[in-house]
Order: sequence, then structure tokens, then C-alpha cells
Amino acid sequence: MEHIPSPKELRSAARACTFLAYAAGLAGVAGGTLMLRDDELAMALVLYTVTFAVGAALMGVAVLVRAVAGISTQLHRVESDVRVLVGDRVRGGPGPGERDPWTGHHPPY
Repeated sequence: MEHIPSPKELRSAARACTFLAYAAGLAGVAGGTLMLRDDELAMALVLYTVTFAVGAALMGVAVLVRAVAGISTQLHRVESDVRVLVGDRVRGGPGPGERDPWTGHHPPY
């Protein structure tokens, strides 16, 4: 089975994508400005457009990776809660007067 990244690793990957997006934007601005100084307006506009698209795509990836990290964190919490509920069920269910989480109502005893 392949390695499934933890939420911490996913958040680190999202930070790396954000950093790369800013780096691409900075490189595009610097390169486009140098091209404008050499009177190459068309190439400067192409460079601005391409680096903007790359930066926007990387920011989109960062948002998606953060969302997956959040979903993964929630799933770990739900899994932990289910383990506790299954453990209670194996030990004989809830005690007298406690609410049964599986059926949503109080036991008949």
C-alpha cells in the first residue's frame, strides 16, 4: 500500500505551493519589467500572463490540498469516535440511564 500523507504533511505541501506561486509571480514581474525596458511589449504581456496563470494554478492547488488536510483531520476524529462507540458496544452497551448512540434513544431497561 502507498503512503497516505498526514494532515501535517498536506499542510506543508500547501505552504510549498503557496511559496512557489509567489515566486512565480515575482519572477514574472521581474522578467516582464526587464522586457518592457527593452521595448518588447508583446513578450512582456505574454510573460505576465503565463506567470499569472501558473501562480493562480499553484494557489488553487494549495487551496485544494488544505481542504483535503481538513477533511482528513475530520475523518481521523470521526474514526476515533467510532472506535470509542464500538468499544462501548462490545463491553455491553451504555450503562443504565445512558443514551444509546447507535439507536438514538434510551434503552428499554
